Amino acid sequence: MYRARLSLAFAALVALVCIQAAFVYWGANRVNDYAQHSRLASDIQAELLDLSANKQRLRVWAMQRLMNTDAQPEQRERLVASMYASAANLDDLVRRDLALWTELVRREGVSMPAEVPQLVGVTELLRDNIQAVEARLAQLVPLEQGADFPALWGELTQVFDMARGRDLRELINGAIAHQRSAVPVARAATERGLDVLRAQAIGMALVTLAVAVVLALHLKRRLQRPLDRLLEGTQALQAGALDHRVATGSNDEFDRVAQHFNAMAAELQQHRARADAARRGLEDAVQARTQELSAAHDTLQRLDQRRRQLFADLGHELRTPATSIRGEAEIALRGGDKPADEYRQTLARIVGGVDQLTRVIHDLLLIAKAEADQLVMHPAPVDLRALLGDAAEQAAALGAPQGVQVQLLLDGIERDGDASGALPTGQVTVLADADRLRQALVIVLDNAVRYSARGTTVRIGLQGVAGANGVGEVAVVVRDEGIGIDADELPRVFERFVRGRRARAHRADGTGIGLSIAQAIVQAHQGRITIASEPQQGTVVRIELPLLMAPPQQIGAQQGVLA
Repeated sequence: MYRARLSLAFAALVALVCIQAAFVYWGANRVNDYAQHSRLASDIQAELLDLSANKQRLRVWAMQRLMNTDAQPEQRERLVASMYASAANLDDLVRRDLALWTELVRREGVSMPAEVPQLVGVTELLRDNIQAVEARLAQLVPLEQGADFPALWGELTQVFDMARGRDLRELINGAIAHQRSAVPVARAATERGLDVLRAQAIGMALVTLAVAVVLALHLKRRLQRPLDRLLEGTQALQAGALDHRVATGSNDEFDRVAQHFNAMAAELQQHRARADAARRGLEDAVQARTQELSAAHDTLQRLDQRRRQLFADLGHELRTPATSIRGEAEIALRGGDKPADEYRQTLARIVGGVDQLTRVIHDLLLIAKAEADQLVMHPAPVDLRALLGDAAEQAAALGAPQGVQVQLLLDGIERDGDASGALPTGQVTVLADADRLRQALVIVLDNAVRYSARGTTVRIGLQGVAGANGVGEVAVVVRDEGIGIDADELPRVFERFVRGRRARAHRADGTGIGLSIAQAIVQAHQGRITIASEPQQGTVVRIELPLLMAPPQQIGAQQGVLA
């Protein structure tokens, strides 16, 4: 095809000599029009670049304003005024360029580029956008602490870049790119027209030479286009854009070269895709393994921290009973022989100290096992009402010497306003280790009795916890009328060896480890324990446990709520 074009060009050279004179006038007008078009394109490009630069400076000013740095209103007003001036100049240049292209279309029958009328619309959008930017920046204030900067910056970006629902960045960049490409084209057209005019001025003797030059330029353009496409393709491959394809459809020698080039690019793209997939798979595997190692490292750190804490607790709690035992033994050994009764009393006190030491060790080991997720439970269906009865009897025995009554409320009790659900009319069954759960209940009741005044009552009852599907949990509520807990100490009631000011003033004994044990046991049963208290008004301890539901026919309307 390209060889055929060459032959036709040389054949047309002879025919063009006859119409050379007519091209003189047409060429002069055409050169003038393209010269004007070149100047307009250059001026439009300069105004667009200046407008984009000022808008970018306004972005920087907005960022400085938000960060409360050096952002002077005078600078903003100066930039906005410059943008208004650029928009006005651009509007005048664009309309002149549109009029020039309209004349070219009318006279020469060429197609007007779609970007020319579009640019007229862009100038109208620019005026609206500048007004919106000016109004929004006038309202801009420095960000306060904790403000949502990404959301605010996204809003500002919309104001800067959008006008009437259109993306101005895309429109302006497209216009700049068009003008950037239009300038050399117009200049080249001007130069070609000048060459033709120069040849026409020499005279008919040089007509053939002038036509030959024109045809040579034409053939060069026809040759340059496919060469430029191939060069663009090689540059794209060099830059890594393997999805780039050279345009085809000319059905000439260059078209076949482009087809082979596209096939090579497709094969390279497939190889890269497979390599990327393999790399991503390897990265995923490395990341998964890293996460596993990190989790294992965190687990080891937690276990080591618990081990150190256990040793510290053991040293803290074993020191007092061990010192007491040693003191009793040293007193018994000091001096001469003593009566047998005195030795018996000393040994009895030593046995008591050993019992205390054993209980402390047992409690600390229980907490350590719970923290290491090694607290062994033997769950079985347990009637919670019966278990509460046993715990209440033990608590009553503890409270009798102190004049504190323990009242068990299981049926027909008052409501206290808490949200509650219905409990089974018969057994209230939970899946639990009866001995461990009883231990937790007795700890809570023992605390309630210890810190209640003589003549008061400790009440214990059940309460249904309503859920989306009915009653799914049951709560054991223990309410006393004791000394209460100060509000600032409530968050620390479950910490080991922590006793509040009121507790220490009320009773000197106690280790402050009971509630930690109760919490460990309740959590091992997938439950929750919470405490609410008012000073001198009493304390309410609430233990919520998953309910092992009875058959539907046993569900009644009875409410288990502690008054």
